[in-house]
Amino acid sequence: MEIRPMGEWEAREIAGWEYPPPYDFYNMNGEGEEELRGDEAVFDDGSLVGFFCTGAEARVPEGYGAGAYPEGAGIIIDIGLGMNPERTGRGGGMAFLTLILGHLRADRSPAAFRLTVADFNERAIRLYRKAGFRETASFLRNDTRFLVLVKKEK
Repeated sequence: MEIRPMGEWEAREIAGWEYPPPYDFYNMNGEGEEELRGDEAVFDDGSLVGFFCTGAEARVPEGYGAGAYPEGAGIIIDIGLGMNPERTGRGGGMAFLTLILGHLRADRSPAAFRLTVADFNERAIRLYRKAGFRETASFLRNDTRFLVLVKKEK
């Protein structure tokens, strides 16, 4: 797998991805191409596997008021990611996540990584916990509970 800057084609493709329920919560319904263009795309043999973003873009705004994103010592990289719905649930998540973490680790040398995930997404939560992420906070946005998970590096 390889990481490349997001192009116009990739952004349009990702904005049109359709996940089955309950993951349809993540559907962009053809919108958000502009926001995606600053992200990174992940490919495997020329096929679009997924994408990721970092920083404030990876956070859920309601988490700020709930104290879910405290700033501490060292660099904490917030990560938002999405995998092609045709590839989810097939055992490729760990390789996808490991590639992203390795890329960010080499580029920025963080003290920790942080992810925010809807609590119904048990499949992703299992993956994150297996990768060493631990829950540090939770909050509500509308009727959805979000978990904040952190993986310490140092």
